[in-house]
Amino acid sequence: MFGYVNISQDALSDKEIARFKEVYCGVCRALRLGEGHLCHLALSYDFAFLGLLLNALYEPEETRDEKRCAPHPKKKQPYAISKYVEYAADMNVLLYYFSALDGWMDDKNYLKLAFSHALKKRALSVKVKYPRQANAIETELRKLSEIEKARLNDLDAAASCFGRLLSEVFVPEEDVWSRYLGEMGFSLGRFIYFIDAWDDAEKDEKAGSYNPLLAIKASDDYEETVKRILTLEIAQCAMAFEKLPIVTDANILRNILYSGVWTKYYKSKEEQSKGKEKDQ
Repeated sequence: MFGYVNISQDALSDKEIARFKEVYCGVCRALRLGEGHLCHLALSYDFAFLGLLLNALYEPEETRDEKRCAPHPKKKQPYAISKYVEYAADMNVLLYYFSALDGWMDDKNYLKLAFSHALKKRALSVKVKYPRQANAIETELRKLSEIEKARLNDLDAAASCFGRLLSEVFVPEEDVWSRYLGEMGFSLGRFIYFIDAWDDAEKDEKAGSYNPLLAIKASDDYEETVKRILTLEIAQCAMAFEKLPIVTDANILRNILYSGVWTKYYKSKEEQSKGKEKDQ
């Protein structure tokens, strides 16, 4: 359910692309510096966006450097770390930990159990540091699991679980900007849930797995309905974003919200179209 929140490289300058990668590598570096040497395996572009967003809003002091790493052993990679990049890394670990744990409880997947063990030490320390966010993640993932087990054909109920979860994650501290950050997280969480459900619909239908979109998949206007839902959710997220006094990296953030989040959608649409042509 991750990896949809990324840049659209064609519409950014080389400097802007480098800036996003710098923050992405900063989140990765923050994960590696934390307890648990496998924490970096939880790295997601979604949380690079969160780190970039909070940096742009609060403008904290950043530490910049460049180092080699396992994925890039030959060339040093520039990275930027701040208190909010570290916060994004903490939330990254926390969400992946509870997701893996939830996956183990639901289907006894031993890979997910092993992953949860790899993240456990760091995740539990983050849970103590950020109890509000940890409680929201744990509670909403449990509610989502209950909805999936009951196989409820309720689009809002399932999507809103992930919306409420990200709403808390997007608010590092209670202040004047909490409302708009929370609104961004809620709408973006729902967008991510819906686009992931749409992307998995064919696979879930064949496997007999739960997916709330399967209830409307047979309708003639299914694709139009899904696109309308996604457009509404990301539009509400963007509206909340525009209420924040962001200048630094604003073009990169707008690129993600107005274009980047659709990249995997259109790629999947293209792959689906090619698949249908082969079947004919």
